[in-house]
Amino acid sequence: MDKQIRHIILSCEPQWLNKNINMDVSLEEVEIKADEDMMSQVFINLINNSIKFTSEGGSVRINLHNQGNILEFKISDTGIGIDEEDQSRIFERFFKGDKSRSPLIKGSGLGLSIVKKIVDMHQGTIHVQSKLDTGTTFIVTLPRNL
Repeated sequence: MDKQIRHIILSCEPQWLNKNINMDVSLEEVEIKADEDMMSQVFINLINNSIKFTSEGGSVRINLHNQGNILEFKISDTGIGIDEEDQSRIFERFFKGDKSRSPLIKGSGLGLSIVKKIVDMHQGTIHVQSKLDTGTTFIVTLPRNL
């Protein structure tokens, strides 16, 4: 999984270089039994969102590590953050946060609902921690053997 994530980060390089975002990446070597295409969708969505919602010169931190029979993927950014009221709804289909905060940022409101569905299908969990104007952290945990 570490190689898969590294490949996705490199494929997003033009976007983060264009915004002069500092990428801090720490990936333990991890193998997991999971659907590779579906997991790529999870990582692509979360990484792209972090880049999209982080301002010029900000930073994104990506970590992957083992915790016994569980692996944890954590992505944190210094972006615009998510309003506390919206955090409980971000995994709903078509939900978009406060549209007045960032009218230039486009999206369908489907990405995080798809991520949640895929994580659920793999018997994992996804949680968000966020504060407006400070940034957001998504934490995905997955069992190593399904």
